[in-house]
Amino acid sequence: MTRPPHPVPARSSDPTRAAASRPAALLPVALALGALLLAALAATPTRPAVAGERVLWATADRPTSYILRGPDKGRGVVDELYAILQRGMPEYEHQTQVMTFGRVLEMMRSGENVCAVGFPKPEREAVSCFSLPAVVALSYSVAARKGVLEAIYGDVDSVSLQDLLGRADLRGGVLQKRAYGDLNPILSRAEARGELVVLPPGADLVEMLLKRRVDYVIEIASFMRYRAKQVGAKDALASFVIREHGDRPLVAHVFCTRNEWGRHAIKRINTILRRVCPTPQYLEILERWYDPKARPLLRRYYEERILGIRSARPARPSQPPQQ
Repeated sequence: MTRPPHPVPARSSDPTRAAASRPAALLPVALALGALLLAALAATPTRPAVAGERVLWATADRPTSYILRGPDKGRGVVDELYAILQRGMPEYEHQTQVMTFGRVLEMMRSGENVCAVGFPKPEREAVSCFSLPAVVALSYSVAARKGVLEAIYGDVDSVSLQDLLGRADLRGGVLQKRAYGDLNPILSRAEARGELVVLPPGADLVEMLLKRRVDYVIEIASFMRYRAKQVGAKDALASFVIREHGDRPLVAHVFCTRNEWGRHAIKRINTILRRVCPTPQYLEILERWYDPKARPLLRRYYEERILGIRSARPARPSQPPQQ
C-alpha cells in the first residue's frame, strides 16, 4: 500500500503572523549594534572644542591681579595666568573684557562662554565650574614706613592689630566703607572709639604714609608695594602679617560657565595648571608684587594650597575681599 506524501504546509498569507516572527530574529543584531554604539560613545570625548570657538575672559582694573595701563601693563598675576592659559588653548579664540563680577554671573546665567578668576562663593558656584587652585595671595596686612614699627616691636614679620589700635603714639588709617573681611568687627569697634583715622574711599594710602599723615594702614600687601613702586618708593614701606587675622591665605580659582562647554574648558585649564604651577616661573609671578619680608609666607601658602605640600600648621580659609 503506497503511503501518501507528506503534506507541504501552505505559506501563510497572514502578514500579522509574519511580522511577529521578525523581532526575535533581529534581536541579536540589535544587541550587537547597541554594544558597538555604546563603545563608540565611551571612546569619544564628551565635548571637543570647536575650532575658533570664543572664550571671553573677564578682567578688571584691580592691581595687582590685573594691571591695565602703565609700564607694568599685563604684569598682574591674573594677566599672566590668562596669557599662560590662552597659549595652552590655541583651539579657542580668546578675548578679554573689563566687567564686574555681577556682569560675569549675568552672562553665565544666560549660558554665554565666559571665564573669570575669583574666590568660590555660593552665588558663583551655582552658575559656574571651578578649576584647581590657581592663585594664592596674602590678605590684608599692616603697611607702614620702614622703621616705624620695627622701632617698637623689633625685627618682626607680624604684629597684633589690637596692640596697634591701643597705642596713643601711633595713628592708623583705614578707608571709609571698605570691606575688610574678618577684620571688620575689630576695625568697626576701633573706629567707634576714635582709634583710627577714617580716610575717604579714593585716598592714596601710600601718599598718606609717605607724608606722615598716618603711621600705618590696613591694605593688601601686594597692592601697597605696587603703588609704592609707581611713585618711586618701592623700598620705603614694610608690610606685617596681622596676628588676629591668623594663618589665612586667599586662594583663587578659574571659573567658567556651568554647561558642557564650561566643563570641557575647566578640564583643559586643569591640565595646564598641573603642568605650569610647579614651575619656578609661576612662583615668580605669584611673588612678584610682595616685599622680601612677605615672600617666605607666600611661598609656604603656595606649597600648601597650590602644590598640596602640607606643613605642620595647615592654612585656614579666610573671608575674602570682593574678588
